Amino acid sequence: MLLDVGTNRKPAKISLTPLIDVVFILLLFFMLTSSFMQWRQMDLPIPTASDKPAEESEVITVRLLSNGGDVRIEDNTFNILANGVPAELMGDAEPLIAIEAEEGVSTQALVQLVDKLRLAGAEKVSLAGVLQ
Repeated sequence: MLLDVGTNRKPAKISLTPLIDVVFILLLFFMLTSSFMQWRQMDLPIPTASDKPAEESEVITVRLLSNGGDVRIEDNTFNILANGVPAELMGDAEPLIAIEAEEGVSTQALVQLVDKLRLAGAEKVSLAGVLQ
């Protein structure tokens, strides 16, 4: 019995059209599901040691409490995040505002506090440290 080897067949061509369709569908999926939110940068200088003498300016220490947004300024407690910055805090002079955060304060609360102070006109805002 002889084996039928067959005639020389042409190899089957693979169509690239479905592959291109899949690539475009994936591209559309990732483009539509990704977020294009614009991030903004906030400068928050950290105090460092320096050789030059410091400028004499009023330093107001704002203590951010860990209870969710209250701040303590010279034994007075305010909720700046809900009520805004009190007028007596800013005053006429341009004070240096040093923020002390208690342990357990979220970064979001700290950023919101800095943002509220900047909106109220505070130019010199600095992070003093985290209190244990």
